[in-house]
Amino acid sequence: MDFEFSYKTRSEDIEKIRNSDCDVLVIGGGITGAGVANILASNGVSVVLVEKGDFASGTSSGSSKLIHGGLRYLAQGEIMEVRGLLKERDYLTANTDIVKPMDFHILVDQYSWKKGTLKFGLFLYNLLSGKFSIPKFTGNKGLYPESVEGFFQYQDSYTDDSLLVISNIVTSKMHGGICLNYVEAEDFEETDEGIIVTLEDKISRDKFTIEPSVIINAAGPWAGVLSEKLGLDLEQGLKLSKGVHLVLPASKVPVKNAIAFRSHIDKRQMFVIPRGEVVHIGTTDTFTDSPDDFGVTEDDIDYVLKSVSQLFPSVNREDVITSYSGIRPLFGEGKDPGSVTRDFELRQKGQVLSILGGKITNYRTASRDAASMVASMLRKHLRVKGLPVLEYTRPDLGIPERIEYEIQHECPLFPEDILRRREAARIYSLDMGKSMEPVVKEKALETGMVKR
Repeated sequence: MDFEFSYKTRSEDIEKIRNSDCDVLVIGGGITGAGVANILASNGVSVVLVEKGDFASGTSSGSSKLIHGGLRYLAQGEIMEVRGLLKERDYLTANTDIVKPMDFHILVDQYSWKKGTLKFGLFLYNLLSGKFSIPKFTGNKGLYPESVEGFFQYQDSYTDDSLLVISNIVTSKMHGGICLNYVEAEDFEETDEGIIVTLEDKISRDKFTIEPSVIINAAGPWAGVLSEKLGLDLEQGLKLSKGVHLVLPASKVPVKNAIAFRSHIDKRQMFVIPRGEVVHIGTTDTFTDSPDDFGVTEDDIDYVLKSVSQLFPSVNREDVITSYSGIRPLFGEGKDPGSVTRDFELRQKGQVLSILGGKITNYRTASRDAASMVASMLRKHLRVKGLPVLEYTRPDLGIPERIEYEIQHECPLFPEDILRRREAARIYSLDMGKSMEPVVKEKALETGMVKR
């Protein structure tokens, strides 16, 4: 690859935009902000994206890692949303190396939907994705506990969510976009000509300004906080729901395919997802008041363990390697998180466009719709059909070479940026990336990413 995107170019890019202007400032380096920046840069728009932490350091690295149509949304009558999600799932699975198909068993027991309901729902699910396929029920022949009558098999997809974000970020950079991690939008001054934004480099503590023609609020769970800073009032409040996942050794939950089941505690839909050496089990769905509430409580852990114990009774607290959580930004009506739509909504006021809600599966749809609105705001013609496309692909290299490549082309600033997001070893390996730490630290020193 003949371009660099690293801690070095980050400093150069800050100097480029210092006290300057641009067409669009995207605030938020999660999946939606990254997707919009990708589209805009691909159209030659001068776009600057800022993220107060590392790229994908919020919910976009704390998801279930599933790219799916939302089978359970059919029960809520959200047929068009499911159809749109399935279209995006199928596109991403067919056109990227990051999204791959995965077989699921959806279990039938006393807590599940009725067998006939599941059969019809899966038939409709397949039909909405363009497949005429009648689901087949398979009786349980010792694969699961006796309480499980059997299962239906269906297919969805899984991904490395943080890599999906970073691939969009790097593609934007390849087209001339400026993407800055660890830079926060701190203050907004409204003038007769527009809004002057004060940015702070969280590494150097240096502050500088930028004057964009359009501001995109793509802050995810922090969208409400950012709206207040911008002096905007959301007519309908943003709701936040926390989802907690546990990571266990694959040997403790020996499954070849993913499992979808309903918890015997409250009939919430849950998943067991094999990821090589480990399995991810989740998730909770509880309202929270703070977008920074990423902590995992003992009650959260207890809920997930008790739920999965109906299938794997030997699993206990000592088996949990680690846990992680994400905060879902929900925008809609509903007394409990499960009843609030997972769709997104766009709100424009003046030169500010806010992207509220949404899922990682439909990030391309949200990005296209946002880019179309930006085109009207800038009075420019922008091509959005078929976008965003991922033009960045990480090559298949050995661990030391791959880490060095990530340092040069994916702009990590700290070893943890690599261990938690570029490699995600913290949640995909039995030792939580400890065996990788010496290699990461060595390469970080060799390249100058960190100083001795």
